[in-house]
Amino acid sequence: MSGGFSLADFFSVEQRFYGRRRRGLARWDARLKLLLTAVAVLANVLWPRRELSLALAGAAWLGLLVSRSSLRQALVYMLAPLWTTTLVVLGFSLGFGRTPLLQWGPLVLYREGLGLGVDAALRVLAEMSWVAALMLSTPFTEILAALRWLRVPGVAVDVLAAMYRYIFLLFEEYKTMAAAAKSRGGFVSYPRGLATLGQITAQGFLRALERAERIDMAMRSRGRDSAGAAPLDPLRS
Repeated sequence: MSGGFSLADFFSVEQRFYGRRRRGLARWDARLKLLLTAVAVLANVLWPRRELSLALAGAAWLGLLVSRSSLRQALVYMLAPLWTTTLVVLGFSLGFGRTPLLQWGPLVLYREGLGLGVDAALRVLAEMSWVAALMLSTPFTEILAALRWLRVPGVAVDVLAAMYRYIFLLFEEYKTMAAAAKSRGGFVSYPRGLATLGQITAQGFLRALERAERIDMAMRSRGRDSAGAAPLDPLRS
């Protein structure tokens, strides 16, 4: 990269995941999919109806099926907010309502609260389904170009580009450190594995900080200011 972030550095990664023939949503323009996702999320927030959330989730999953996207990866998007969604459902169920469904000691599960919790969970499901449909049918380089076309501030696009670019490098470093730790018996037991994982996380954070300082110095030496004023050109190599 010379002077500014170039999306050409990401093409090798993109081709590995999206080099196959495009079907369904994958053939749509990234700008259209980004706008549709934003409209779906906004509608889901402004009109909290169970039927609407189910319809939005169904439309997103239909798009994933037609696009032949990886259902396993789509399920990862659903599982990511699972624990927080579960807490929300429990919070509503135990804190709101008048009709008891189940009682366990001082804890009472209410019918009305459970309904509110299920509605909240469905809204999360609908929104994450649309995010999965967008991300699994669109190369990230095209999403960045669409954000630039939508006049999203260049600094924000640059940050997203940098995150996408270096997350692969950090993951490779994690795998290298994990393999080295495993060869030294770092995962022989569950407690030892937790301690080893903590050490790897700390080392990964330090290496990321050092890498960020080196990148900042390299960018400054090429005339880029601290605010990242150099624009991101999606077509620049």
